[in-house]
Amino acid sequence: MRKRYTYAQFDTDVKKLARALRPRTDRFDAIYGVPRGGLVLAVCLSHSLGKPILLDPRRITKRTLVADDIADSGATLKALLKRQKVFLVVTLYRTTHSRMRPDFSCRTKKKNDWVVFPWETDASSAYDGTLKMRRPRAARISRFP
Repeated sequence: MRKRYTYAQFDTDVKKLARALRPRTDRFDAIYGVPRGGLVLAVCLSHSLGKPILLDPRRITKRTLVADDIADSGATLKALLKRQKVFLVVTLYRTTHSRMRPDFSCRTKKKNDWVVFPWETDASSAYDGTLKMRRPRAARISRFP
């Protein structure tokens, strides 16, 4: 089933995560957002918690909070954890079958549910392969005189 996740839900969830993380801010120095879905969450948590964003995954340490939109199969987060010593992982959603259980998540989805986040578009989802559809046509560019 296709589920739409709204900005209102996102705002509520960011506040919940920030509230849960605030007593633990001494345990991490920076926040890394897994591209692309985790970037929005990472920026909002950075503002809420007063922690800087880490852009280079090679600089992740055990004192880095890793944010992602969803822990679905868990493969992305598990691969990141294998390469780096991540201390805390937060997601907006997790699935019951995920191989990687985040330290904090706000919502659980069923295996066959498809979550559409408000910052996603059909074009961006087609680009990264998360939505099976025809690739959008390239825009026609006019020549300038």
